[in-house]
Amino acid sequence: MALTDIRCRPSMPLRRERFLRASVRRQRGAAAVLAAVWIGAAVAALGVIDVGNVYLVRRQLQRAADMAAVAGAQTIGMAGGCATATASARQSAAQNGYKGTDPVSVLCGRWSATGGAAQFDTSGAAPLNAVQVTATQSVRHFFIGPARDVQAVATAKAVDTASFALSTSLATLSGGAINGLLGALLGANVSLDVAAWQALASANVKLGDLATQLGVASMNDLLDSNTTVADLAGAMATVLSRNRAASASVTSALATIQAAANGGPKLALGDSAGAPGLLAIGLADKQAAASATISALDALLVAAELAHGNSALDLGAALDPSAIPGVTLPVGLTAKAAILQPPVIAVGEAGVDSSANYRTSAHAAQVRVYLDLKLQVPPILLLPGVTVDLPLYVEAAQGTADLAATQCAASRAASTSTIVVHTGIANACIGGDAASNMSNPTSPSTCQQPATIASLTVPLLLTSVSANINVGGFSPPSGLPATLQAAEPATLTFNGVAGDADDYQSANTNGLGSATSGLLAQLAARLEQPDTLFVTVGGATANPAVSSAVQPLLTFLVGALTPLLNGLDTLLVPLLQLLGAQVGVSTVHAISQTCSDARLVN
Repeated sequence: MALTDIRCRPSMPLRRERFLRASVRRQRGAAAVLAAVWIGAAVAALGVIDVGNVYLVRRQLQRAADMAAVAGAQTIGMAGGCATATASARQSAAQNGYKGTDPVSVLCGRWSATGGAAQFDTSGAAPLNAVQVTATQSVRHFFIGPARDVQAVATAKAVDTASFALSTSLATLSGGAINGLLGALLGANVSLDVAAWQALASANVKLGDLATQLGVASMNDLLDSNTTVADLAGAMATVLSRNRAASASVTSALATIQAAANGGPKLALGDSAGAPGLLAIGLADKQAAASATISALDALLVAAELAHGNSALDLGAALDPSAIPGVTLPVGLTAKAAILQPPVIAVGEAGVDSSANYRTSAHAAQVRVYLDLKLQVPPILLLPGVTVDLPLYVEAAQGTADLAATQCAASRAASTSTIVVHTGIANACIGGDAASNMSNPTSPSTCQQPATIASLTVPLLLTSVSANINVGGFSPPSGLPATLQAAEPATLTFNGVAGDADDYQSANTNGLGSATSGLLAQLAARLEQPDTLFVTVGGATANPAVSSAVQPLLTFLVGALTPLLNGLDTLLVPLLQLLGAQVGVSTVHAISQTCSDARLVN
């Protein structure tokens, strides 16, 4: 039994050999695992290098796209428009390290905030103010995988603005007249010579500097704030002195006006829905107006009238019909008038919005009158009682100026702004909202609501029926307008240099014949609509075409008189020019044009 045990037990050398063989096998397995780990780490490291290279190329590509978009936006307002912007963007991309096979892709459009959401619109909205650049470059991997395309997109905008003032005043700049006007508005004695007023007229204040001086952080805050004429004059004096942008006579004149104003009521700096303010800024992004400037003189005149309170004088008491001898009928009259309106200042971007309305516009009139005549005629025998209500708005020497276009160039002298001016002699409308035109500083007056001008109650056998005579339309709602104005608007072009000969330009309505012809044509066209003048009985339209009885006669008169009236202009216009006379004059003061620096928006 012992011998058997000795034979079956392996010897020491044999056990050692087996152990060594097992150890070798284990080492070989560990080496394989370790080799796999090292190979995986090496592959990962090489992949990181490739990824890092792609990231670096992407950064360089984004930088090139950003610079290209800014360069394109800076030139999109120049002659050539999108073509110039495209060339500038591609040149900038090449200069900033773009190495793509194809040139960068360039889209021109308009960057705007519609309904609070910013968007890049390429549908053709004007003016173009933004450029979107897409840069694509193929990147070859050093170690892993095939080449891949890397893309970068950048959008930049640059808003070009202009500021101008519209006045329909026929008065020339004279010390006595301006002293009297401003003194009356401020309720104080103002005595400056002509040179001081002329210096104020040429002194321009940047809105951004004015906001800082008045202690507000942005243009939106400025437009939402209120100040006094005294504080406004003091702020402008400080800004002009600090920037060394005006002479000592200007700051002295502003100090004189500040002392004369002596505090006083506060005025709104920005327009609101219900009341005019000092500034009417036609920009979705109000902050873009920070670099625009306004005239110190225009600003003070407008501010003084706003601070004066309601510039419309209540004439109801003076024109009370019941005070007229012999008038015993129950008559009521609401009458308001505004006279000698100062310049209206507008700041903003050119062109029209999605509703085809000009983004930046100013409207002024020398005389505004609102009348609401109410007459109650009691029943007499078999005649029914009649209630007459005639809401009428009339303005004289009216004008509207719209900023149609701006074009920036390498120099201010080559930069231009184009303003379209509609000027006239009189404008009137009948409507339920006629009174709202008394505080309209930005757009032509109009009546958007129909008016019931007469009501009567017709007695029948056992009842009575009410009947109304109406003017205007209900679908869409409108009143009855009529305008005596120049047949064609005037297009005025200004350069970007402030203080030179083209700063003040005027348009007139000396073509009275064609203006009268246009008025008749307006009435004829309006009466073609069946609801211009109509009768309702018991709430139902009884005669929807009362105006059709008058319209053929008016159409005949227009056709017969138009050649005669237009021929009158060939005699009247040269005569007025010979006499140095102008009728229905609108004067535009081009204050400044600002070509904004481009900035990335996306």
